[in-house]
Order: sequence, then C-alpha cells, then structure tokens
Amino acid sequence: MRKILLSLANLCRVLVGALFVVSGLIKINDALGFMYKLEEYFEPGALNLEAWTPWALELGMLASIGEVLLGVALLVGALPRLTTALTLVLMLFFTWLTWYTDHCDPFGSKTIVQQGVEVEIPNQCVLSCGCFGNAIPLTPHESFLKDIVLLILLLPILLSAWTGGFGLNERQRSIWMYAMALAITWVFGEVMLEWGFPTLFLAFGLAAAEGVRRRWTGAGQEWAMAVGVLVVALGFQVYTLQHLPVKDYRPYAVGEDLNRNMASADELGLDPPVYDKEVRFFSPETGRDTIVKQSEYMSAKLWQDEAFKADYPEADWDNAVEIKVSDGYEPLIFDLDVTDANGKSLLEEMLSEGYTLWHVSKDLDKSEGRAQQEINSLMADAASKGWRVGALTPATAEDAAAFQAEHNAEYPFYTTDPTELKIIVRSNPGMVLIRDGVVLDKWAWRDVPTSADEALGTR
Repeated sequence: MRKILLSLANLCRVLVGALFVVSGLIKINDALGFMYKLEEYFEPGALNLEAWTPWALELGMLASIGEVLLGVALLVGALPRLTTALTLVLMLFFTWLTWYTDHCDPFGSKTIVQQGVEVEIPNQCVLSCGCFGNAIPLTPHESFLKDIVLLILLLPILLSAWTGGFGLNERQRSIWMYAMALAITWVFGEVMLEWGFPTLFLAFGLAAAEGVRRRWTGAGQEWAMAVGVLVVALGFQVYTLQHLPVKDYRPYAVGEDLNRNMASADELGLDPPVYDKEVRFFSPETGRDTIVKQSEYMSAKLWQDEAFKADYPEADWDNAVEIKVSDGYEPLIFDLDVTDANGKSLLEEMLSEGYTLWHVSKDLDKSEGRAQQEINSLMADAASKGWRVGALTPATAEDAAAFQAEHNAEYPFYTTDPTELKIIVRSNPGMVLIRDGVVLDKWAWRDVPTSADEALGTR
C-alpha cells in the first residue's frame, strides 16, 4: 500500500509541479498584465482591497515566482512537508478565489465603508481569473474546475509527504520524473501555448536545483537549492520587466494584422456569437425575484401573462446582464481609436498602406520623459522618410502640449483609450512599428532604436 501511494504521489508531483512552473512562468512573462488583473480584484466592487493596489506588481511577482519555486520543489522533492503545506494553502486560496469569481452575482451589490460611511455599490465581477494570462483565457467556472482537479492531485502528495514517503530524489527517480515533467511541459507548451520556452525554463530551474545540490552538501542544502531556482525565476522576471514579454499573446503582438483583428464577423464572412440578456424580475412587496432571459420573455410574451406579472410586477431592465448563448467569432480589438485634438479619427489612415510609428504612453506623467531624446531622434528620422508618426496617450490636449514643449517633442500627439494603451505595449513609454496595418516590431523605452533603418533592421 505504501509503494502504491508513493508511486501515485510521484506521478502527481510531476503533473502538479510541471503545471505550477508553467503557470508561474506565464505570469512572470507578463507581470504587468497579471498586475492589471490583480487591480481588478482589488476594486471596491470586487474584493474591496484598494489599499493593496499600490502593491499589485509586487504581490503578483511574489505569487508568480512562488509558483515556480513550489513547482520545482515538488519535482525535486525538497522540503516535502513545507512545500506541500504551502502548495495546499496556495491552492485553497486560488480555489476560493475562482469559486468567488464564478459565483459573483452581476445583479447583486455589496456594502462597503467609504470615509467612515456605509455605502451600497454594485458587484464588479471579474470575467477571468488570469491563471494563464492571455495565453489561455479561462472562464471563472473553468478556472474553478481546474483548481478542484489540482486539489485532488495534491492529496496523495500531501499524504506521502507527511508520512515520510518522499524526500530529495535519488538519481533514478530524478531521471524519470524530470524526463516526464519536461515531456509534459513540451506537449503543453506546443499544443496550448505555441511556445517552446517553458520546457527550457523548467530545464534551467531543475538544473539550478541539481547544480546547487551537488556542490552544497552541508546544512541548509535544500534552502540553497531554492535560492538557485529563485535566481533563475527572478532573472527572467527582471528581464521581462526591463524590456517586454518574451511571448506576446495579445492582439497587438508582432505579426498581428490590426485591421483584421478589428474586423467584425460579418466583414470576415464568419458566424458571430449569439447573445442574450438576463433580466431580474421582482416583487418589492414579497421580496421574491427571478431571472428571465430576454428571448424567453419575448417568445413567451410574459408581459401578457397575468400570473407572472402578479408574482413579479417589477423588472430591472437597466441592469440587465448580457450573456453569451453560443460561441462565434468576435473582434480581438474593440476599443482602439486614434483621435486628434478636434476629435477626428485618424486610425484608418494610420493602418493603411505604408509605415506608421507610434510612441505609446499610458500615462505621460509617469513616463517621466524616459528615453525621450532617443524617441525624438527616431521620430524625426522616421518622419523624414515619409512614415506616419505620432504619440498615443490618454492625456488632454493641454497636458500633451505641455509635455511636447518640455521635452521638445515635435511630432503630433493623439488621444487613445488608456486601457487599450496598456494592452498595446507593456512599457511606459514604448514604441510600436506598423506596416500596412501589421505590427512589425515593438520596443520598451530602454530599447528604442536610434534610427528608422535600425528599427527596420531589428525585426
């Protein structure tokens, strides 16, 4: 029985460990994207943890790197009791969070305290948990089911760890467990992520742990192994924050056709999704309520049903919630527009034939004019070659003009939705090069090319 439990625990260690490493890597790759997701959860209408918002990036990094450390620790068998206890705590929290997200009532409300006064505000439901970022968008229900499965897989690992079933792997066990974990990661990366780097990243993590293990044989060996893995994870985290995500899953990634990504299903000759609305009908006197789909309300002509009207005389049409009835093609980009000071849209022109170079800043003040001299030189050189150039910001015309004067920016500034700017490039400021509506390249402010020729040469 003990051998069976150990064999099952080892298999589960491979599955859970590999998944934890991949999940953590995806968040590390796009730390700012994970930060934005945490900020959604911290909103008053969600978890009401606004005091945590300034620390969203640090908390996201802690969770992401923690996943990688726990995943590798499970695979190598380091600190089994501590590792499994922390993994259980993390999984219980994630499971509660995905359950909470899945059961969020869009019609509901909550009472919060603002400036010492209780106020009632509508629920703010988070539409996806961000478990795998933009790489694998999961619905809250799918995320909850995924966490339930992981909790089940964690049970034999816990039993084995707390009954002395495993510790640091011996050589033979390491060979087959690591080989299986790398194989699973490779398949998952190729099929689900279209990215081979997770396998290499896991290999680096395992190599760091085993390398330290061979050279550090004294006290604190397993902690030293954790430090080795931490160096790998933290090094990659610093790189992606200093530059841009290595793999971009957003509709503005290099190679994406922005015109196509904005096109509707009808324009592309595809079937669109079918939507309906859920409406709450209620009785103020009895307190009874029910949810009815708008299509059912219309087809059954419930406005003529005297019994229904008697039970539910009122309807909350203003807060009706749109739901998807069936899947279909939806535009990947909804809210992109570029307008000048007069409100005229220039987006179609910018995505037409030829080169367009954007200086993107989600917040001019917070950009602090970083690399502005280099940006000015690049924009001037690009303009001299006939490229369309401009800055995309959410700033008012007055603030943009003040920034231009302060930093000698002689190219035009346009207005774009701030949320969309966060998606376009994960750097403030950043640069985006487009040709014929297709993204050719993107740069963080630290990597701004010195000329238009260099920009074309760095693709």
